[in-house]
This record gives sequence, C-alpha cells and structure tokens, in this order.
Amino acid sequence: MDIKRSSGLILHPTSLPSKFGIGDFGKSTFKFLDLLHESKTSLWQVLPLGITDEVAFSPYASKSSILGNPYLISLDDFENEIPDKELLKTLENLPTEHVNFEKVYETKNKIFYELSNNIDLNNDEIKKFLDRKLIKEHIVFKTLSDKLKINWTEWDKEYLTYSIDLYNHVISNFNHEFKFNVFTQYHFYLQWQKVKEYANSKNIKILGDIPIYVNHDSADVWLNKDLFDLDENFKMNYVSGAVPDAFTTDGQIWGTALYNWDNHLEENYKYWINKLNILLENYDFLRIDHFVGFFQFWAIPQNESALNGHWRNGPWKSFFEIVSKKVPFERLLAEDLGVELDETDEILKEYNIPGMLLLEQRIPNGDDSEETKPELWEENYAAYTGTHDSPTIKQWLDNANTTQLNAFNEYANNLIEKFSEDVWNFISLIWSTPSVLAITTVQDLLQLGSEARFNIPGTEIGNWKWRLSSLDLLKDPLNKISKLNDIYNRSNS
Repeated sequence: MDIKRSSGLILHPTSLPSKFGIGDFGKSTFKFLDLLHESKTSLWQVLPLGITDEVAFSPYASKSSILGNPYLISLDDFENEIPDKELLKTLENLPTEHVNFEKVYETKNKIFYELSNNIDLNNDEIKKFLDRKLIKEHIVFKTLSDKLKINWTEWDKEYLTYSIDLYNHVISNFNHEFKFNVFTQYHFYLQWQKVKEYANSKNIKILGDIPIYVNHDSADVWLNKDLFDLDENFKMNYVSGAVPDAFTTDGQIWGTALYNWDNHLEENYKYWINKLNILLENYDFLRIDHFVGFFQFWAIPQNESALNGHWRNGPWKSFFEIVSKKVPFERLLAEDLGVELDETDEILKEYNIPGMLLLEQRIPNGDDSEETKPELWEENYAAYTGTHDSPTIKQWLDNANTTQLNAFNEYANNLIEKFSEDVWNFISLIWSTPSVLAITTVQDLLQLGSEARFNIPGTEIGNWKWRLSSLDLLKDPLNKISKLNDIYNRSNS
C-alpha cells in the first residue's frame, strides 16, 4: 500500500450531523475533514457508499457495485429549488442521534422525483456522465428494478438482457424513473468528487470499501449471469456466508451470490478489473472485505443453516497474477480477519497489500493462549481498535474476562503515552504499533458502548442507525489523537 506511517478514522457518512435526517455530503462533511486535518489524521475510512436495500439498509448489500447511495446527496445545493418546503420540514424534524431510514428514504425520494423532472438527458454533461463505463447499464437495471419491484429473475424475457434497444425502451417507457436515477447518480458523483478533492487538498486520503460479494438481485449479476453460480433459471442453489467465528457462534448467512470462478478466469477476470478500476476513480485506496474469499469460501445451501455449508476453492494465484497487471494493487487493503491461510499471507506479501490486525481479536482469551504483542506487530498491516462489525472498545472492556484484562493491562504498561481511561489506552496501543496504519472508530473516540455499535453480524434489522449529533463532540478527542500522532510519528503535517 502506497502510504506512509499514518492514522485514520472510520465513520460512514450517514453518521455525520446534518439537518436533513441523515449524514450526507453537505457542510458537516467538510467540517469533519477540517477536524481530521487539524488533528494531523491522514485517512478517512468510509464504508461502502452504494445503494442499500430498504429492509436492512446495509451498505454491504447493494443493487449495484458502482452506483452511489442517493440519500447521501446533500440538499444544501437544492433548498431553493424544492417546490414542497414541507418535505424539508419533515426531514428537519427527524431525530439527530439516529437515522430513521424509512422516513428519510421516503421523503428524499419525493424531493428527488420533483427535482429530476427538469433534468435534460441531452445535456452534454449528462450524456458524458452516462457514457462512463457501466454507468448506463447499471442505471437501466436500477430503473427496471424500481419500476417492476420484483427480483430480476421474474422479469419478462425482453428485460433479461441488456442492449441499446432495451436502453432506449427504458427511456421511452419508464422516463420518470430513469430521470430520477440519472439525476441522483449524477449529483451523487458530483458531490462526492468535491468531497474527495477537498479531503485531498487537506492531505487526507479516502479509504473506500467493497464487499467481495454482490447481491443476487443486482446489476452485477443481471449483466454477468455466466460469472455467477446460478441454475438454469438464474436462481441460487448456494449462497455466501461465514463459518462460526469470534463474532457469531452459528456462522453467518450473507445470502449474496457466489462466483463461478472458472468463467471469470476464461474472461481473464475482466469483471473484476473493470469494477476495481472504476471504484479506484472515486477513492485513494480501497479495502476489499472478506479477502479470504479469493482463496476459499463458505458455500451454504439455499434456505439452510450456515452450519450446513462447505468449503470451496477460490481462484487463488491466477486472480492476482492477471488482475495485478491491470489494477494498481498498491492502492488496496485486504480485510483478512477470521479464517487464516498461509496462502493469503503469501499473496499479501508478494503484492505488498496490507492485511488487518484487530486488537480485540488479538488479546489472549485463555491462560494457554499465545498472541504476538502489539509492539511486535508487522509493519505492512493496518492496525485497528475495532471495525464496523465488532464491539466498541468500551463494550469489549465491559465484557472481557480476567485473562483478557490482565493481558491488556500488561500491554498498556509499556505505553509511552498512558491515559486515565482504558479506552484511550486501547487506542494508544494501536497507535504505538509498528503497523503502517493505525485506525479507530469515531464511537471509540467518544468512549461509547453497545448503543453506538454500527452492525451486529448475523442480524438484519436495527443496524447502521447511529449518528454523531454534533461535531463539537470530537474536538477534545481529536486533540488527543493529534498528540498521539505526534508521539508515534503518524502526523500528516
């Protein structure tokens, strides 16, 4: 990874303050970046910014790997253009401490449908945007999905395969929905580009995120049926998931589509090359979630328990040998938590891709446990206090056993910079490691507990709602981070 010793924060944009019911690409985003700059923090790790479903609202389950989440669009740019001001009042009256996704999505949809009526599809900038690689195809899928409201495998035959004729048909017959999607995607990318440019001007890099798998009901699968493990009716006999681990004792069922890796190889991994390069246009670096899936993956029979799954082999070396020639691997980060394979370590070292070390998982859980002390962690890693999937530090400390607490205290005794709060000693431990990146969450900066957790793996409802009510809450914690950045040579100045 082409980055110097530095530090970063995890915060999904939906968690930022905003007067419109959900964090977005508005004024608070730029103020947040100012605060990161002042604290000498070099990296903002956002979670996936794609379209979410309207049940779980998870950024890790999307109808498209390249389209953006419309609800991240700031209304600051459109306040004077919105005819129905009551819609703005509805958003302004929503809670500030959590996201009411249902109400936000419903209200913003009404606003965007109103605004999109005026979009000119013959405008040169719009035409240029639609001609970007795969944008047009993915918007056609999203439009059909919005209009037909059923899984694409149930669509009429005329809609099952993309073509220019289908594109023209969609514009003619579903013009309102098509304009809505063009409008929202165009402004999503326009606003996000301004955010990224501003971050870079402050010497802050953006770390994006991509799940290895995609939803079955997605543009990716619809456009590339042969590249996924589907039956003759394009349905899934097996779905993705995970074996039991530290997060879930019964394993996890993600329910996303599995790849037909043999067919990917026949196409020289074109799908992956295109997708990674498109996403790297929008981020400085890219984290690949569940990186181990390139080596082996857990296939679960449809509608069965995760415990009934079995291991299958991924593409292994062929993927990296071919894709590395077309994709800048120095801009990738691998989420390699969970299953540990020697083959994964070999690939990461060969291509200089950092893996991840999570302190919560690295503190011995039993008297006979052995674990490498943080002070001896390897350099080519990103060291984390926790992730969006893990307990907050406070939650972990509250539930840790005596062995874990003793090990933690032993590690903390050697710190150059010690605090009176255990949460901050936890953070200081991560900053003190030899690892090139040190990353924590905003929730941990604020010493919050389970009430602020982003996501509980294996659960569908109630996640992703937490919000930061005010950026002022970050001023004192980020002063501490600034001090740690100086002490442990992670400053961006």
